[in-house]
Amino acid sequence: MEVDAGVATLTLCRPDIRNAWAGETAREYRWALHHCHVDPRVRVVVVSGDKDFCVGADHNLLDEIGEGGGSYDVDATSLPEFPDHTPPEMRRNHFYPMTVSVPVIAAITGGCAGAGFLVASYADIRFADSDARIASSFASLGLPAEYGLGWVLPRIVGTANAAQLLYSPTPISGARAAELGWVQHACAPGTTVAAAVDYAKKLAAGSAAESLRMMKRQIHVDSTLGFADAYGRSVADMNDALKSADFRHGLRALRDKRAPNFLETSDVNGEA
Repeated sequence: MEVDAGVATLTLCRPDIRNAWAGETAREYRWALHHCHVDPRVRVVVVSGDKDFCVGADHNLLDEIGEGGGSYDVDATSLPEFPDHTPPEMRRNHFYPMTVSVPVIAAITGGCAGAGFLVASYADIRFADSDARIASSFASLGLPAEYGLGWVLPRIVGTANAAQLLYSPTPISGARAAELGWVQHACAPGTTVAAAVDYAKKLAAGSAAESLRMMKRQIHVDSTLGFADAYGRSVADMNDALKSADFRHGLRALRDKRAPNFLETSDVNGEA
């Protein structure tokens, strides 16, 4: 993990098998996100995979499951705890990126399929090469939408577009994925990671870390509550924020007619 100007960059690194996903990868990713969550230097995370984002589950693992009649072992390795605000029903491994306090941006290059599609879907925002090859791949293996994706994906792109992404065995381009709303920024091939990092640095400097934390919780957690409860929590958040150093810093910048730079603060709630 590297941290620069408030941005942590995480790179999936199994290039010999095109970043195919396995248990070890999942553990390392979750621990890396935990370190980003607790490190006050980190305001935004960008996860990428160099030539390929992730082409799916490791074929050796899939072969073992197939030969074992569908059985597989659940890894008992210790994992970081979920943040305190996470409701019990959302304490699920793949939901972890949506519970940490920092935005997670997926920068998709090359192939992104199966487990890679799942990982990218659990990010907050997706950048992709316009010619990236994207596929859910589940139906072509006789599988359902895995690990809650049938719940998450319609919230991102709507029901009909979620159906298009899940039902079809044919990969689509990053440009087409942007048309469907799954990708938020389609980039010229070869520029995606740099564009995602540049965007992340602008967020890190121009958006208060505590604001990002609260908004992320509101989008992914509070939005599952009834309106009255979500509204009440937003008012409580606002009343707390009005007392914060971040609010005073933003006001000073507004008064001085300049852009705020929240990286100037000593920590998330510190004075400038």
